[in-house]
Amino acid sequence: MKREVTPRRTGAARPSLIRGLFGVVLVASVMNFLFVFLKCEDEVGGQLKKKLEQFSTKKSVHVAHQATGDGTNQKEVSKAKATIAYAVSVTGCAAASDNLVQGAAVLGHSVRLSSIENPSSGSKYNYHLIAFVHPQAKACSHLFEKLGYEVLIRETPINVSDIRNEVYRADIAKQSCCGEKEFIKLYSYTLTDYPVVVHLDLDSVVLKPFDDLFDSMIDGPSAPARKRIPVMPGSPMPDAVHAFFTRDYNMVNLGHKHPGMQGGFLVVKPNTEYFEEYRELILEGNFKAGAGWNGTYGGYFGAKQIQGLCSYFFDGVHPNTAVELNRCFYNQMGDNPRKSRKHDEKLMCLDGREECEDCRVTNISEIMSAHFTSPCGKPWECSQKSRNVNGELCHSLRRKWFSIRNNLEHSGRIRGHTPTTGEGTFLPETYFGYCKGPGSRNLIPLKLT
Repeated sequence: MKREVTPRRTGAARPSLIRGLFGVVLVASVMNFLFVFLKCEDEVGGQLKKKLEQFSTKKSVHVAHQATGDGTNQKEVSKAKATIAYAVSVTGCAAASDNLVQGAAVLGHSVRLSSIENPSSGSKYNYHLIAFVHPQAKACSHLFEKLGYEVLIRETPINVSDIRNEVYRADIAKQSCCGEKEFIKLYSYTLTDYPVVVHLDLDSVVLKPFDDLFDSMIDGPSAPARKRIPVMPGSPMPDAVHAFFTRDYNMVNLGHKHPGMQGGFLVVKPNTEYFEEYRELILEGNFKAGAGWNGTYGGYFGAKQIQGLCSYFFDGVHPNTAVELNRCFYNQMGDNPRKSRKHDEKLMCLDGREECEDCRVTNISEIMSAHFTSPCGKPWECSQKSRNVNGELCHSLRRKWFSIRNNLEHSGRIRGHTPTTGEGTFLPETYFGYCKGPGSRNLIPLKLT
């Protein structure tokens, strides 16, 4: 019987193979599409996320600017090692309503420029501006608030009628510009929310950060900064520094053993016990005419006030707790370091040394802060350049002051302030157009409304 042979169905295998290959290609295409899609989505999403973050950052910065009224670098400020209080004292409105307000504006801005808010300063510290305002100056305190100062209304820390020394009680109210009201500077010791307080007169300016001083007070004897601080020869650095100060040698006669502290510059650690000790010293009034506190610390202008009281406190009551800084670098005044008893005698150093630095020729790039007292005069006096030894330094310091004022005018720091038009033609390279001629009457003032 013949076997029936079933033919091989070779043609049927080809469609199946084609369908299989098509499926593989389709799956691969879909996977490739999904890969490309997801990648694009990730890139677009990342870009979108980045845009949103940028928008969020801009918005938060804008909000920060609205809150502070300036270009404060909040991120940098948040990294600050500590916040330092910078205080001034205002005892009356007659002076505060004019040129000293100009001083307060520039001083406050100079502090900002030397703080962590200004990254180029290199400072690690934030700042807070405070104005101790006597009740008699309350009417003009709003001007200081407008400039960014926290205003603290403070009575004189003692009642003059309670001073037990009758002679001192009668004399203190007659002293200098403000009598016993100058003692409101002592409230610096009560600001215990801050590790350090810097009290400056309104005719001062900060030129470089005080970080070395702050590190030395906060970090103690191990602070490397202690080796960098320019102190006066013979002024040791104690383990615990409670104050930094400078002296005013131009107010004393040659050979004076205890010169007064310069009242426009004081850096202290807040200490309420010290504050009470100061109060008790004033109330005791152990001041002898012509001789000074405890019969030793006096004999110069301001001896009955802060200048003499602090000298007595640092040298007599609490010795080896405060450090005298080199006044060529801190609280620089451009003063003559030498004097002679007679016109034909050799000039001698006022601080009692054989040789002494002449602060009048200090390189301005090394100066930490300046104080515009009588040697250089006030910056708002629009002075001519002097040919005296200190002429170049004083002129350079005025240029620094007006440079800071110019920066403030265009910084947007003062809310509602329109920059003053610098139309003055008197020494424009120094006064930046803010002086029309020599003399304070020719100052074009910074306007506060």
